[in-house]
Amino acid sequence: MPFDDDDNPNVAAGPPSAGGVDGAAAAEEAMEDEMPDYKLFMSMFDKKGMSSKTIRKGEKDFESHGTRAQDGVLETSRRALEEVLSYTRIHRGDGWVRGWYVPDFWASEEEGTAVGVLDPRHDDGRLMLRERVVVVEHERGSWMKDIGRSVPAGINSSEAQRPGVGRLWLLPEEALHMVERGTLDLWWPHKELGVLLQAGTGPDDYDVGVPLSLEAAYSLLLGEDDGERGKISLPRYQVFTHLKRGGFHVLRAPDEQWQAPPDTKQTTTHASGTTLLHWLLTLVGWGGEARPQPPAKLHSFGPLVSPGLYRAYKPIYEQLSLLPRHVPQRSTTMTGSRDDEAEAAAAQDPYKVFFHVWKAGGAAPFAKRSPPVPTFRIAVADTGLHGVPTLEQAAALLASTPLDDPLTANPAWKGPGRLYQRLKHGHRNVLVAVVDRGLVNYMRFGEGAFGEERLYERHDVRRDASGGGKRGGGRGRGRGGRGRGRGRGR
Repeated sequence: MPFDDDDNPNVAAGPPSAGGVDGAAAAEEAMEDEMPDYKLFMSMFDKKGMSSKTIRKGEKDFESHGTRAQDGVLETSRRALEEVLSYTRIHRGDGWVRGWYVPDFWASEEEGTAVGVLDPRHDDGRLMLRERVVVVEHERGSWMKDIGRSVPAGINSSEAQRPGVGRLWLLPEEALHMVERGTLDLWWPHKELGVLLQAGTGPDDYDVGVPLSLEAAYSLLLGEDDGERGKISLPRYQVFTHLKRGGFHVLRAPDEQWQAPPDTKQTTTHASGTTLLHWLLTLVGWGGEARPQPPAKLHSFGPLVSPGLYRAYKPIYEQLSLLPRHVPQRSTTMTGSRDDEAEAAAAQDPYKVFFHVWKAGGAAPFAKRSPPVPTFRIAVADTGLHGVPTLEQAAALLASTPLDDPLTANPAWKGPGRLYQRLKHGHRNVLVAVVDRGLVNYMRFGEGAFGEERLYERHDVRRDASGGGKRGGGRGRGRGGRGRGRGRGR
C-alpha cells in the first residue's frame, strides 16, 4: 500500500506550480531532468507507424525508502530498459545501404592534391579524400543531400575507370552517424574495391566481406588524437551528432584561404570651389549640413576642445576621443608560405574552426557542393584536456574567420533601435562547443566594435531633421534659432 502520492505509480506528477516566465523555465528544466519512460518506449516496438512518436517522461526517485510500490516500479523499469537495449535492429530490404570500410584507398595521395577533379581550382577544400574511409555501394534515400561527397571523373579515361571514382565517400563522423541511426550497414572487405562495387552482391554474400557491429564501427572510426587520419575524436563526433539530430546541415570546415581586397582608405575631400551664395547661406545657418566641418586640430597643450563656434556635436566628440578605437580589419590570409609570426598567430587545435553549420529550411535548397555562407562556425574543445582559451587563442580563432559585418548579415539591423543586435553579432563570431563528458554546451566569442557605434552622430541627424538653427518659417521675422516669428507658418 503506498504511503503517499509519490509512491503511487498510478498518480502522475504535476508540473511545478510557479507561474509566469520563471514557472515555465522551471517546468522545462524539470522535464529535462526526468528519466524516459522505457515501458512506453518498449510498447512502441510492437506497433507500426509509431517510430516518430515522442517519448513521454516518467517520474524519478532519488533514493530508496523501502516501500514495495517503489521497488516494483524500479524493477519494472529495469526490465523494460533491458528489453529495449536487447532489441535487434534490422535493415529493410528496399532501403538497405552497404558501405565498405577502405581506409587506405586514398592514403597514398599527397596532401592538397585534387584527385579526380576536372580542375583543382574547382575544389572548395571540402573534398578531403585522405579523410574519407567509407565508400557507399548503393545510394538510396534523401540523406545524401548533406552527407558524403562523390569523387568526379578526371580528364583522361584511365582516371575515370579507377575504382572509387564516381562513388559516394563518407567521412568517419558521417559513416558512424549513419550506422548509429540504422541507415548504413558497414562491412569489412575481403576483396579489392573494384570487385566489391560490381553489381550482383547482396547482404548474404559473406565471401566478399563481413558486416561490422556498432562497437567495431566505434573502434575503427573514433581516434584519440584530433589529427589522426581517417578518424575523429569522440568530443567532435558528439558535437556532430548533436547538431545533426537538431536538424542542422553540418560539414567539415576547409582551410579558409582568401585574399583581402586592396586597402582603400576613406578620405574626405572638400570642395575647393564654394559659391558666394552657399557661403552666405552658411553664415545664417542654411546649408551647414551640406558642407562638412573641417577636422579640428589636436594640440598637446590647452583645453581638450578648442574654443570656437560649433554647429555639430561630431567635431567636439572627435576631440574628446583620446584613445584610438578598435576597427575590425579584413584578414589577409593567403595561399603559400607564411613567416614565423603569421604561423604562430594562426589558429591551433582545439580552438580552430572545425565545423560549418547551416540552419535547415530557407528559400534556396542546401547544396553540399556549393554551400552558402555558413550560419555558424564551430570549434570543439574538451573540458578534460583543455581550459578556457587565452586572449591569444581567442584572437587567432576570430582572425581565422572572414569579416562578417552585421549590416551585411542582416540589413534590417540598421538604425539606432538595433544597436544591441549589431553589437551582439559583432564583426566576427565563432561558437566554441564545450564537451563535458558527453554534455555539449556552446559559448559564443565575437569581435565587437563598440567604437564604431557613435552615439553622438544621432544628435546631429536629429538637429538637421528638426530644422534647428534655421530661420523661422512663414511670415515671421526670426533671426535663426527657434524662429520667433509672429506669423503662422505654411
